[in-house]
Amino acid sequence: MEVTKTTTSNNMDTKKMRNKLFLIILFGLLPFFVSNFQAQSLSNSDMSSSSLEALNLINVTIGGSFPMSGTYPASRTERVDQLITRILEQYKAELFKVTQDEKILTLIKTNIDGIAKRNIMLKRFSGETVKIDLQKFRATGDFINNPYLKNDDVLIFPTPDLDKNFIDISGAVNKECKFQFVQGDKLSDALLFAQGINKAYPKIERIEISRLNFDGNKENIIVVNENEEFNLMAGDRIRVISDNTYRRDYKVLIVGEVNNPGYISISKDSTTIKVAIKKAGGFTSQASLKFSELMRENDSYSTLRKQSVMQTFENPNTIIDLKLKLLQLQKLDELEILRNANLQIRDTLYFNIDNKLRMLEKNYQLNFEELKDDNSFTSKFILNDGDIIIVPKETNEVFVWGGVKKTGYYEFIKEYNVFDYINNAGGYTDIAYGDDEVYLIKGKSCDWLKVDDDHTFNIEAGDYIYIKKERPTEEFWYYLGRIGAVAGIFGGLATIYLAFK
Repeated sequence: MEVTKTTTSNNMDTKKMRNKLFLIILFGLLPFFVSNFQAQSLSNSDMSSSSLEALNLINVTIGGSFPMSGTYPASRTERVDQLITRILEQYKAELFKVTQDEKILTLIKTNIDGIAKRNIMLKRFSGETVKIDLQKFRATGDFINNPYLKNDDVLIFPTPDLDKNFIDISGAVNKECKFQFVQGDKLSDALLFAQGINKAYPKIERIEISRLNFDGNKENIIVVNENEEFNLMAGDRIRVISDNTYRRDYKVLIVGEVNNPGYISISKDSTTIKVAIKKAGGFTSQASLKFSELMRENDSYSTLRKQSVMQTFENPNTIIDLKLKLLQLQKLDELEILRNANLQIRDTLYFNIDNKLRMLEKNYQLNFEELKDDNSFTSKFILNDGDIIIVPKETNEVFVWGGVKKTGYYEFIKEYNVFDYINNAGGYTDIAYGDDEVYLIKGKSCDWLKVDDDHTFNIEAGDYIYIKKERPTEEFWYYLGRIGAVAGIFGGLATIYLAFK
């Protein structure tokens, strides 16, 4: 309970600070905005009351919980929504001239967009009062909720409270939403703001209205019919329940060496890799089945990797900066795994290497060369919605590096052995170990195979050849330090021996 109170208090303090910052910025810019707005409206001219009449201008006052309260010039041909929209849009335009700080602009935009759109009071000079519902006007186009303005009209905006004075509707509707409650709201109003029942659902089973008591600790579930004119109360949560439909836009993304790369439509839990590749036009002649892979969402890290591939495919010019998020996820994952690990410090070096590889290589280990066999595991592998298949271009090189004179890619020649590639790379350098420390690293599995004269190794395109280098000779002070450390240990032991002798 104390944790909940502390969290709530922190959230309230944060909200108060945001509102305070918004008010400081708002009142700092308000005089500039109002004067600029009036100057634009009056075309920088001094006009008498008769000229105002000639130009058909009127004065409208806006008050209540409106960010820019004040009196504004308007036209007799303007309606309420037009004036409010014009003021807010011009205010946003002025903000961009004053500041380019993204956080400040986002904060102000959030507060401006959060003004009340319902239960607005319009007071006429004659004493007449009219209730304005701009949200309902925008949903229905009924101008009864958006009347023409008259001279000396006063618009009073209420304070919206979407934490307590709200209606929430979700489920089988076109647009789940949460909106400001107004006395007299009915179920039909909620369905209107949710843009009606979603036609994708064949049959509505029922509509449930969750209503809490005043203390919020007891829930009453009210079941109603969709055509029932049921009166709502503040805080009601509506759920439109229907048989779930699985007719959705299931698809996978296939990129690389296929004849028709892009999104491929699939069915739920039944489309195999072989079928999807066939829909993509099959592999090109340059496709590398050996290095093809399947990406699937298993955690936050793989989700970010998938998003980067999809965004790059949809917009090649997009610059995606995921480094910070990926580093944070790597660190979090490492801490979670090491928390209960019984590892010595000397064990953590190799563990950290293996753990980072686990994070980076979470793709399914499928052999795409098995697709030639209809009964293979890969051919029958079922795809999920959102999977990504990457088919790289076939490589025809072997990479040689380490203790050679010319590190780089060399053309794969089937008849060559390891030492032929080393000769092509200029031979050993002066610090290479030589023939005793030559390794063939397989391109797909990354297995290290030590090369010797007694065995014949099958080199394939995409493999690596690494020649180990000799350890550099340490400086004199390095050895002196090691000797000093050992001498210190023996000196301590000698002292203890003499003390007890």
